[in-house]
Amino acid sequence: MIRFDQYRLDPVQGLWRGSIDVRITPKSLALLCVLAERTGEVVTKEELFRAVWPGTAVTDSALTSCIRELRSVLGDTARRPRFIETLHRRGYRFRAPTLTGSPDGGPNVGPPAPIHTDAPLIGRELVFAGMLDAFTRAEHGSRQVLFVTGEPGIGKTTVVRAFLARARSRDNVRATWGQSIEHYGVGEPYQPLLEALTRLCQQPGGDRIVHLLERYSPTWLAQIPALLAPEHLVSLQRTAAGTTRERMLRELNDAVEAITAEAPLILWLEDLHWSDMSTLDWVVAFAQRPEPARLLLIATFWPPAVSGTEHPLAEVVERLREKGLSREIALGGLDEGGVADYVALRFPPATGHNERMRQLARVVQQHTGGNPLFVVNILGDLVERGLLLEQDGRWTVSGDAGEPALGIPDGLRRAIERQVNRLLPDERFILEIASGAGATFSAAAVAVAAGRELDEVEITLTALARQRRFVQEGVAVEWPDGTISAGFDFLHVLYRDVLYQRIPASRRADLHWKIGERQETAYGQRSPEIAAELAMHFERSRDLHRAGIYRQHAAENARRRNAYKEAQLHFKKALMLLANEPPGQERTEHEVALQIGLGAVLMATHGWGAPEVEHPYSRAYELCHGLGDTPRIFPALWGLWLYYLGQGPLSIAHNLAQDLMTLARRHDDRQLLLQAHHSGWATAFLRGDLDAARIHSTSAIGIYQVERHAAMAATYGSHDAAVCGQYFLGLTLALQARMDEAARACNQCIALAQELSHPMSLALAQVFTAAVGQMQRDSDAVRIHAEAAVATAREQDFRLILGWAWPLEGWAAIEHQQYREGLDLISRGLAEVRATGSNSWMTYLLGLHADALLKGGQAVAGLQALDEAFAVSGRTGERFWEAELHRLKGELLLAASASSAKHEAEQVFLRAIEIARSQGAKLLVLRAAVSLGRLWCRRGRRAEAGLIVAEARRAIDGPAFPDMVEADSLLAESGGRAAPKSPPMDL
Repeated sequence: MIRFDQYRLDPVQGLWRGSIDVRITPKSLALLCVLAERTGEVVTKEELFRAVWPGTAVTDSALTSCIRELRSVLGDTARRPRFIETLHRRGYRFRAPTLTGSPDGGPNVGPPAPIHTDAPLIGRELVFAGMLDAFTRAEHGSRQVLFVTGEPGIGKTTVVRAFLARARSRDNVRATWGQSIEHYGVGEPYQPLLEALTRLCQQPGGDRIVHLLERYSPTWLAQIPALLAPEHLVSLQRTAAGTTRERMLRELNDAVEAITAEAPLILWLEDLHWSDMSTLDWVVAFAQRPEPARLLLIATFWPPAVSGTEHPLAEVVERLREKGLSREIALGGLDEGGVADYVALRFPPATGHNERMRQLARVVQQHTGGNPLFVVNILGDLVERGLLLEQDGRWTVSGDAGEPALGIPDGLRRAIERQVNRLLPDERFILEIASGAGATFSAAAVAVAAGRELDEVEITLTALARQRRFVQEGVAVEWPDGTISAGFDFLHVLYRDVLYQRIPASRRADLHWKIGERQETAYGQRSPEIAAELAMHFERSRDLHRAGIYRQHAAENARRRNAYKEAQLHFKKALMLLANEPPGQERTEHEVALQIGLGAVLMATHGWGAPEVEHPYSRAYELCHGLGDTPRIFPALWGLWLYYLGQGPLSIAHNLAQDLMTLARRHDDRQLLLQAHHSGWATAFLRGDLDAARIHSTSAIGIYQVERHAAMAATYGSHDAAVCGQYFLGLTLALQARMDEAARACNQCIALAQELSHPMSLALAQVFTAAVGQMQRDSDAVRIHAEAAVATAREQDFRLILGWAWPLEGWAAIEHQQYREGLDLISRGLAEVRATGSNSWMTYLLGLHADALLKGGQAVAGLQALDEAFAVSGRTGERFWEAELHRLKGELLLAASASSAKHEAEQVFLRAIEIARSQGAKLLVLRAAVSLGRLWCRRGRRAEAGLIVAEARRAIDGPAFPDMVEADSLLAESGGRAAPKSPPMDL
């Protein structure tokens, strides 16, 4: 342990200023250790390179960056160094005197959070007891939610910090926190939770937390790029594509339970009244989980900010309170004795002045209601005005201690105003600029808005922070362009509010523009990562064009996190901002993209068929007609195509697929061409154009390269194009009765999905491989793959895929003589699909339902299921299973024993054969021919039966499957000529 100035330095535990963990990067920590160990000596660059970067070739910029970071966190400057001195052409020297020794002077692992002695902690014994009781329960595995409430300045933050300090001084206790930020509108989803996770991972032992997040909540880890290598991040993001909101909530809860199984955890969410809605969703999900978790969740908020309004936090608090899932501690002001104790502690009275100081405490308490922040500010104001005097460490009141003589300001804001007015002009100017940068801000942002040198701003803010005036030192900030500067936090939001309100409106707009401009430049291509913050700065600076761009980025960020409420609000705000843009091509393209994005979010929130979804898609489709063939509209056309593929009519989806192909070919873009084929095969197959579906899928499979195209799943459909192409190819080949090729395509799509570790692609591959098995009437294969699809869909909350998989699992159960169980599964799946509003695959699923009812002797109900299927087909144009629907109708008519059943059944069987032949669906031709042949045999028309079945049978080669065996048996019965027997095949 090395001690210097007010710091403790340890090569393992890091750098501490008193009890504050000073965050620095590992290389900077190693560099500081080398310099401090040789204090007073000149250490050359070569020595530093060998010690800090052994065996690695690095440039001078790496060393310079670390030196700059160290100076920033230490409040040092190159021109007037207190700690690190630059000796040009020679190296660096550590100037401060150091002491070395054992670390007994303070805790080394998990040191307490800062406790500031100028904030009164007196009179909170009952509060601490309540918090300790909640933590004790959490330690024993009973998850706890504790709301700490009170008015601004009442001491919520101070009390929680003090409690965290005491808790973290114990062995094997972790603590982390995140603060909700007022964004003057909707902010980043899960922002305080992601901040808390990042902070937890950066503490000692953080590598273990990263490991647990990767195992239990990869979708959350994918949202924290700073913790991952670029190639690892890409892999995680691919895995997380298609993630649902429910999976996001469940994953974090799984991770919390795993983390707290190793050590108790305290998670503090500060200023929850400014929280995003997704964070509140997680709070509810966490509180309602029955599994053990050694986590105490502390959330602080100001009740008037949410009560009597439609604020979602009010509903959360009420719901958890009613269910007994939360506790609440409401902080009040200090009583007269508490204020007197604080005054005696902070301002020890001079001899003979005890009563005057007690009288002062009484007056201050009566005037402030015991609000701790007000108490601190009033007493500070009295000191600055010379009414509280110090001599030899003891204090007295100058003159009368009564209220009139003291001139105590009326209200906390006025007290703060008086403190602001006593600042030096430069201090006041820099703090006012900082108030526009945010509750937490970097000196670099303030410097650019103030037009001052960074060193000058850091010196001013550091001096104010060390005096505990308005701000405190925070975590050093590093921007992607390499800028490193000190970070600061306002001691209280009221300080920031008072300072911000003093700035004239025109100057506010200017400083927001400068801060936004500088941060945008610093982040460069990564600026969408802070889109909500940039949108706020540009909106408030009236740069509405850029504000709209960043609102769109913020919406996309929220959509990637499945935070659909926030995404919807961002998209709507971006559309409002777009109204200020002049008409033209650019504005139209931008509106198309926004309407498509809004439509996708509404679809995810309300379901495919919700009325809210139709308007943005219809508006986007109308706008697209006037845009020409620019490739910039490709994602918009894709979104429209996806909507109409699921909702219908497929004629519009077909036209959009052709437009996508035209765009891709005209601009010779292989990525766009891959996705154009993607739209082509899906649309063609559902419309019953099997040859076109096969051509599109095989063409795309030939284009596809894993390393170049796998990442596109996050943009187009949330599943991998090649996996999709393979299972659609399998479905197409199965209908064409090319069963061995269909089996190979299905095996390849599952193998690729597993290789990609992409859950949605795998679930789709499993469910459609089960569908291929059903077409082959292989009940064992259907059960295996459908059960696997159900398991994946349940784990990932893919509701639509679950709705597709259950009927297939039910069909297999019925084939295994489990009729009641099978019919229940089919009904459950249909209900799930209907709930999403999607029409896609409904004709097939209703066909499975009708088949099940036929086998159960419920012919009338089966015909009703087919009526719905034909209605869906007529409305959407989905026709790939139309021939089978007609065949099933014929069988159900015969089973219903209607007087005209035989004639009508004959007609629908012929219609089924006609449709199947027109589509090239040899499997369905054969199946319908067998049904018609059986009917003709019963009516004595054996020769005709033999001819029609033989014709259908001769068209099929390859391994035998049940329909072929059935056809051969009927041919033998009718006296027709059977085809040569073929070996059976397995899927």
